[in-house]
Amino acid sequence: MPTKAQTLKSLFGQLKNAIICDAIVFTVNEWEKQKKDIIKRIQLKFSNDFLIIRSSALEEDGLFTSMAGAFDSVKNVDSQNNKKLISGIDDVIQSYGDNCNPGNEILIQSMVPDVSMSGVVFTHELNYGSPYYVINYDDISGLTDTVTAGDGEYANRTLYIHHDALNRIRSKRFNHLIVAIQEVEKNMGSKFLDIEFAIDKNVVIYILQVRAITTLSGWKRSIANSVDSALKGIQAFVKRKFRSVNGIYGDTTVFGQMPDWNPAEMIGRAPQALAYSLYEKLITDHAWAMARKTMNYAVPEGQPLMVSLAGQPFIDTRLSFHSYLPVNLDPNICNKLVNSWVQKLKDSPELHDKIEFDIAITTYSFDIDHKINNLVGDAISEPEKKILKKTFLDQTTALLSDQHQGSISQALYKINLLAEKQQIQKNSENSQDINQLFMLIEECIYLGTIPFSILARHGFIAKTLLLSLVQCGILTMDEVHQILASIRTVASDLVDDMNRLQTKEISRNKFLDQYGHLRPGTYDIMSSRYDQMSDFGQMDFETVKKNEISKLELTLSQIKSIDKLLKSNGFTGMDCEDLLTYVRQATAGREYGKFIFTHSVSNILEIIAKFGEDHFLSRDELSHISINDFLSIVKKSSDYNIEDRFRQISEINKEKNIISSAVRLPQVLFDEAGVFIVPFQVSHPNFITSKKNTAKCVILVPDMTHPSLTGKIVLIENADPGYDWIFSQQIAGLITKYGGANSHMAIRCAEFGIPAAIGCGEQRYNSLIDANQIMLDCSASLIKMLN
Repeated sequence: MPTKAQTLKSLFGQLKNAIICDAIVFTVNEWEKQKKDIIKRIQLKFSNDFLIIRSSALEEDGLFTSMAGAFDSVKNVDSQNNKKLISGIDDVIQSYGDNCNPGNEILIQSMVPDVSMSGVVFTHELNYGSPYYVINYDDISGLTDTVTAGDGEYANRTLYIHHDALNRIRSKRFNHLIVAIQEVEKNMGSKFLDIEFAIDKNVVIYILQVRAITTLSGWKRSIANSVDSALKGIQAFVKRKFRSVNGIYGDTTVFGQMPDWNPAEMIGRAPQALAYSLYEKLITDHAWAMARKTMNYAVPEGQPLMVSLAGQPFIDTRLSFHSYLPVNLDPNICNKLVNSWVQKLKDSPELHDKIEFDIAITTYSFDIDHKINNLVGDAISEPEKKILKKTFLDQTTALLSDQHQGSISQALYKINLLAEKQQIQKNSENSQDINQLFMLIEECIYLGTIPFSILARHGFIAKTLLLSLVQCGILTMDEVHQILASIRTVASDLVDDMNRLQTKEISRNKFLDQYGHLRPGTYDIMSSRYDQMSDFGQMDFETVKKNEISKLELTLSQIKSIDKLLKSNGFTGMDCEDLLTYVRQATAGREYGKFIFTHSVSNILEIIAKFGEDHFLSRDELSHISINDFLSIVKKSSDYNIEDRFRQISEINKEKNIISSAVRLPQVLFDEAGVFIVPFQVSHPNFITSKKNTAKCVILVPDMTHPSLTGKIVLIENADPGYDWIFSQQIAGLITKYGGANSHMAIRCAEFGIPAAIGCGEQRYNSLIDANQIMLDCSASLIKMLN
């Protein structure tokens, strides 16, 4: 393989659509023998330039290893400064290591002027070889090496462009870039390249480095054709879905992976068949709508909230916005609001995991006039705004009554019924019989996910009311944090019992009897439950307790102001203490409801696992089989051998899952072009507390119980209840890839006073996992890698 310098030399002067900077190249051996002559050559060729001194090692650009960023480069060296030239060249040679090959080269070039964007283009997706141009770029810093250096502060943008969608590129700079890349492909005689580039302010393309993609040997070539077919199917599907539909407010929609029931957080970007179908069956097909209907929200009849795009879960946000409006609100107003909110999500896709707070109005609040101005604007008339305000007030005040069918107490009654049935089922002789599956699913829906959905909606109402007191100037954000931190949920019980387990105050069996059903992947049969982890509860770490935060004592002035606000807003019969009690009950009730219904989910998965064991099917094979296939065993006979039939289904779905993983889609999809040209939006994390910590980080994955997390910033992909054990240690902070403003882990971190960045997005998370230390500053909304 040619070296970096040799490759650039072969391209020099050969490109019409890009520039290769002129260069001087010499070996380590030549430098040692001809140092003065080389300096003279450099200064003669680059008389008044600022230079970059780059590595070009023999092993740097091989077929199987690229070693990108492994060696040093020295930038902005004055060509006429002998001392800095010699020092820079020596630094690059020193980075080759003690056993440096004397044939290793050093590459000297002029610095690219006025850089507006730089990055790396892969001509195929690296993991599967999918037919995309993958552009990792920085258009902020004006530097040329932030992407290859892995600088998380800047290298946080990625664009996927399907090979057949080049005519859909709207951006001038990306259009010019792809034309240049295709010319490099032609000159190199290869379609599998890793190309570093820079673009100046006049949109002139500079090619800085070209090497072979090193993951080529691991690709399955059939995937490219399968991805193409999948994308055409997605395009046809969303084209229909983007149209207006009778009975649904709004002229079009936006699909998102994190709005509303945030499926990417709960089951992942490309879930396996069992996890997807179980989430769909228990929640997004019917339960979500039944819960909102119970709470007097408008619900589009017969519409599934979640759709599958090549196996990836997306929420139809038009349905979400429809269902956030009161049932008796004028349909004309509803239609205008849904259209307005859909457009706002299009304009601000970074708010995709905050739509209940930053895009739509979902409940009455004390600052509703402010919200209407910000989130509605001129979408409706002034008289219509008064109707909207009054309708939300009537709905919200009714929901705060214990007599309402959608109240907290009614939902908790059903959740407790489910807990009783779980105990009966646990002691039953046929507790793991596949014939129990249909009954367990029905119980989980009607006594679990529907009441939990109601409790979750109360959680949003409570937090919205509480935050509105800040907008009204009665509370500060620090006081809101203190209120939330003083609320005791089931997580506090778990932490207390984890500590009691460590000190031998309770037995491991007793602990697992209460918490054994939890798993760090609620819908994933491959994820072990606590009671299936042999080392769970035997971790050696310092016992810590939750800092008991005293109940916030409001001043007399604050109490009077809240009482006055409640009265003037029509919350009759309710005072300040009643409101705070509601906030506590809604927050704790939501977490308790999830704790109970996930026990049923866990039992369902274990019945399936036992069925698989009886028919010689592994958990991996079972994970690729839909819940409806298992229910068919309960409902109808089969002419086929169960093992053979299910294994065949599993193999087919496993292949589909590989294709699903290979397809790249944006987190927010609002037009057909987005199926083929995929920008990865820079997510705005949900920062919890106002604290700041700097610490080493630990990345956790399912089934992993780390011996000690004390003093560490913990990184997890999904904000799943199965990770609650981490709060039994004194962690310095938490960062998650997925998660919303009121998600499980957001509530947990508020409760324990732990600084957190919930839902930082795929781009930022993937850069952070390479960090040694992280600074997490929640008050400044900042995450920074410190290596």
